[in-house]
Amino acid sequence: MEVEFNHIIAAYDGTPSGKRAIEYGIKLHKTYLGSHLTIVHVFNEKVEQRTVGKSMSEINEGYYIDPSQNQPVLAMEPGFAQADDTHTVVKNSVTMAESTVRRLLSEHQIQGRFEVLEGNTGDSICSYAQRTDASLIIVGESEKSGLKKFFLGSTSSAVIKDSPCPVLIAKMNRPHDISNKE
Repeated sequence: MEVEFNHIIAAYDGTPSGKRAIEYGIKLHKTYLGSHLTIVHVFNEKVEQRTVGKSMSEINEGYYIDPSQNQPVLAMEPGFAQADDTHTVVKNSVTMAESTVRRLLSEHQIQGRFEVLEGNTGDSICSYAQRTDASLIIVGESEKSGLKKFFLGSTSSAVIKDSPCPVLIAKMNRPHDISNKE
């Protein structure tokens, strides 16, 4: 039985393990000549709202302000350009992911596709793999641990459970790995 990977999907989430998934995808793409490599990034952004500066009650001393009407101001992360709304922040996040992916592909002189998916990460990756007849999905190892993983699960676990094709977990090298010993 010969295994062929015609369409390889690597999932990238901006983490080091996501980058590792791309690196595995590139290696396999080079091994299986004629294969197609697609890097997917799932748009499932969380927006953190924080109060910045003085609250309205401090500014308007002497006036009654209903606390339920006092809305926090959205603070931008330091690395982003000035954004007028949440959509700009999300676009910046996707642009940063695409830039990283394009740079990695270019460094290895690889032609690959970059796709932005929406929704639940595991479901979106599996659905895309089904639609595009993928032969392999590569995901990074979960960076959650302990109770967080127990209650929330992990993307890699969800993909393994629902994938229409084989799944490769791209583990990060650790000092105790046998592969690092000479």
